[in-house]
Amino acid sequence: MNGTLAIWYEPEQVNGIQPPQDGTPEQPRLEIHFNLWRDTPSKTNFLDMGLRLSDVHLLKRIYFYLPVPVEIDQVIDLSEVMTFAQTLDAVFNTVVEIGEETDLKYTTISNGEPFVTVHKVAVGADVKVAPVEDGIKGPGCTLVFTEKICQRLRSAGEGDQYIRLRLNLVGASKSLFTQEIDGQGSIFVSSTQRLELTELRLNEQRSFPPSIRKKAQANPFKITRVHYFLIRELGHALVTQHAPLRKVRRLEAKLWASYLRGRAISTKQAAEEERLLSRLMIYHWKEGNPDDPIEDFTAFASFQASTPGLLFYMIGVVLLGAIGGALGNWGEKHWSFGGSLAIWSLILAALWLIAWSGLWTWLERKLAQLARFSLRAFR
Repeated sequence: MNGTLAIWYEPEQVNGIQPPQDGTPEQPRLEIHFNLWRDTPSKTNFLDMGLRLSDVHLLKRIYFYLPVPVEIDQVIDLSEVMTFAQTLDAVFNTVVEIGEETDLKYTTISNGEPFVTVHKVAVGADVKVAPVEDGIKGPGCTLVFTEKICQRLRSAGEGDQYIRLRLNLVGASKSLFTQEIDGQGSIFVSSTQRLELTELRLNEQRSFPPSIRKKAQANPFKITRVHYFLIRELGHALVTQHAPLRKVRRLEAKLWASYLRGRAISTKQAAEEERLLSRLMIYHWKEGNPDDPIEDFTAFASFQASTPGLLFYMIGVVLLGAIGGALGNWGEKHWSFGGSLAIWSLILAALWLIAWSGLWTWLERKLAQLARFSLRAFR
């Protein structure tokens, strides 16, 4: 990952008085939900971010820093998507019903009690993108939740307020959380191993750019809890993780189908969507609680997957067969060995000499470099 995510706020003046900057000022409370979706066959690669906010009367603006540049059209509001089918139940892991709804928000009810108020975000008006040029590993950006949306949060009444956005990871942000390492062994085998490193970091202060550090340290949220869900294909085997996982489970295809695609799924499409989603696993990390808030969060995982290498395996077989055939023809022509044991012993000795001399290893290395270069150029 290219640095750390960061979140902080700009305080609203209360009764015309700016909150104190020394001592222990009152802080708005925040529970964050991250869902990182990665599914190569369906070309799914995005981060969903949910903010569950309390004490919102303190908020004037909210800032969310990303260590890569993004465009505003990569950001999508998920408030409407959450109303499809049983998506609210899946997001909050409990039975949730929609209560009163307006053009800008809707309330929810769980177990007969008021739950959270979900706010609709107008991308481009309620949230904007501001560039950050002094990132440690290059330029980044900040998602700015404007005074307009924060004023709506403050006026929504008591209870928790909720915002949920999706960031499509394309272009410069495509590898924001992941790095793929191809196996460096022999390419003339039927399959090779590929390692994928996935890491999400939040509020790691030593990784803040200079222009972010002072602002983020002056007005941090009281982060009561972080839920981080990483969704991967079944074919990717978890090798290592930090911190410890809370839970691993299969994705509930029926619950998540509409949410994942960002639209209501028809009955005709449901079977195909469920087939695709049934290949996915959810890895869940959780940290913090209301009595023990956290300052930062890090979750690392590595996955291993097999990549078919049949093309190079067949090339290797053909090359060995060609070398053996050429040696056989040469022996028959010059010494009239025909198919005798002697000529086959000579062929095996020659092949062993090629392997022992390092010529075969050198050829494999050069072809592997050519294959990786061609793959990068194609991508």
